[in-house]
Amino acid sequence: MNSEQKKIVVIGGGTGSATVLSGLKNYDVMLTALMAMTDDGGSNGILRREFNLLPTAGIWQAMTVLSTQEPLLIELFRYRYHEGEGISGMTFGNLIFAALSDILGSQDRAISEIARMLAVKGEVIPISHDMAQLVAVYEDGSVVIGEHNIDQPSHDGTLRIKRTMTKPNAKLNPEARGAILQADVVILGPGDFYTNTVADLVIEGVVEALLECDALVVFIVNILTKLGETYGYSVSDFLKDLDIYLPLSRINALIINSDTDISLDDLEGVSVVNDDIRNDALPENIKIIRDALVSKEKVEGQRGDPIKRNKIRHDSAKIGNLLWRLLNEKTSSLD
Repeated sequence: MNSEQKKIVVIGGGTGSATVLSGLKNYDVMLTALMAMTDDGGSNGILRREFNLLPTAGIWQAMTVLSTQEPLLIELFRYRYHEGEGISGMTFGNLIFAALSDILGSQDRAISEIARMLAVKGEVIPISHDMAQLVAVYEDGSVVIGEHNIDQPSHDGTLRIKRTMTKPNAKLNPEARGAILQADVVILGPGDFYTNTVADLVIEGVVEALLECDALVVFIVNILTKLGETYGYSVSDFLKDLDIYLPLSRINALIINSDTDISLDDLEGVSVVNDDIRNDALPENIKIIRDALVSKEKVEGQRGDPIKRNKIRHDSAKIGNLLWRLLNEKTSSLD
């Protein structure tokens, strides 16, 4: 590894973080992905309940994006079974994680071995090793327990979340803390705001590490709102909620999508996030970057996958280029 490589840490989980990692992987940087560990739905929920393992879907998704192996092996990890009693809905990635954790005696060893198998460029690390659930307190005083129940609400999804925490209290993985403290750039978002971004910020020690480190902290605002988490949100709403967990004074750059010509089809409870921020309304330390960031590439679902998915994504190449330029600006300012 080039000793001059700058270190970028992506904090999040799911497709949003995978998009950022994909956009950065071909640049001369050292990438570390810190993945949320509160997912308890679908096959991740089975891993937790049946095998007492931390959720691994975010981990192997990040690994496949950063993999330098042949496409067929990557597709194998992403494969989801749609038939078979007891196996329908499971991904091959989660199954092989469960098997290797048993064979090798620990989930950490399984993560290291799969990273080796996939020839991952960079590191993918659980943000916490604690088995915890995400808890959301809504504006009407109701409490919802479980990432899956927040993400796919059976309650009134238009209600706003007032506070989020983990149950029991989860602590920052020391390896993840070390990555944050050594980072040149730390990226928050995009992705499900509460069940990915905030789910990481409420881990004990994460915010403290962000306040202690010298990294440039970047927040990438979502393109769309989401029922159950950010229904009807504008950019200012995202920032208001983010400030509850991480002081806005710690954010150095804000990336906002300016492309509003988006066909939403029949996505329920979804709208384009309204950019209502004036440049002079934020702390002076925050650099605001606006660009048309919606990917024009068609997102294909996996063959036979019956699950309807949001196919509107950030353009990974544009995001990668923006972050690379920010890194170079930071480096130049220190020269």
